[in-house]
Amino acid sequence: MKKSDKFRPEMPAFRQHRTKLVRKICKQITCKAVRRALCGVAFNYITFPSEKKDVFMMHGKKLFAVLLPLVLTACTSAKPAQTETVWAMDTACTISLHGGGVSETASLLKTLDKTLDNYQENSAISRLNQSGTISGNDTIYQLVSETAALQKRFGDSVDLTVGQLTALWGITTDTPHVPTAAELEPVLKTISPDHVTAADGTVTLTDGAQLDCGAVGKGYSLDCVKEALDQSGTASYGTVSMTSSILCYGEKPDGKPFQIEIRDPSGDGTLGTVSTDSCFLSTSGGYERYFIADDGKQYCHILDPKTGMPAESDLTTVTVFCDSGLQSDFLSTLIWLEGTEHLEEHLHAEDYQIVAQDQSGKLYVSDRSEERRVGK
Repeated sequence: MKKSDKFRPEMPAFRQHRTKLVRKICKQITCKAVRRALCGVAFNYITFPSEKKDVFMMHGKKLFAVLLPLVLTACTSAKPAQTETVWAMDTACTISLHGGGVSETASLLKTLDKTLDNYQENSAISRLNQSGTISGNDTIYQLVSETAALQKRFGDSVDLTVGQLTALWGITTDTPHVPTAAELEPVLKTISPDHVTAADGTVTLTDGAQLDCGAVGKGYSLDCVKEALDQSGTASYGTVSMTSSILCYGEKPDGKPFQIEIRDPSGDGTLGTVSTDSCFLSTSGGYERYFIADDGKQYCHILDPKTGMPAESDLTTVTVFCDSGLQSDFLSTLIWLEGTEHLEEHLHAEDYQIVAQDQSGKLYVSDRSEERRVGK
């Protein structure tokens, strides 16, 4: 005889009804583990000592009202995310979302790529570089305007008008080139935040300036993705990764944070893992993209707009977490370029957090790290 059967003959009618109800509910639950757990609750109730039966009955309705939605959520959350990978902004972009929105996000990233890729001759940014002006393009106008606002706050170590300089070096192309001083001199004259203006819906370039949005394009694109996901309401949570920039979107049903591993620039391991709620994060460093010249010297892809040369920093990597994709992208590059000399002020920032490592292996973590837990 089963333990639960001992009580069945003398079980009051309300208990029989409750048991039948629970069994009926359990049959509708496809998740076996959860079904067993819920049915176990019912049968444990039947065999509870008498002093506990009334307690269970007092809270029975509330318990079942709370437990059932949690069970259904647990079964739903077991479904794998929808995933798609597309090529945009010169990198593989992996979209992993629960609830939907994957194909729409992929389409949006492709559209943004066609707008902001200065290596595509027919892109909007290339047309701007060729003609010196563009009107009615909200994407470019907003990106230029928001970058200018960040430059006013943090400085112009990150400059969009490096288009001619990146083309001269060609580090991310199949034919990288170490320019001579004579080649660099006229190009440096074209680089300045003053050589690009955004007013009344029109972006204008002067003094031979050309734009390259590589330092902020991924972060800005993720801002656009989040806005689109918010408006559609199709996705509940997930991640959109553009390799060096990531959007952690929404909230997991179990309330757990996103786990983000920060790569160790000196190898294939990690510096640590960050637990964070929804946010944007971007990482910069000279270790991922570079080329080795004929003289054996390694040149990284991040160019110093002041010298025209590939930048050298005493920081190996910088990751920035904040509520803006563009700002995280902008700041990760700026902080890496400026190095430890200006790092202190960023460690105490109110609206963003950073994790950085210097050449000696020392790790720097923001004061407000309690908002995003960092651990090995």
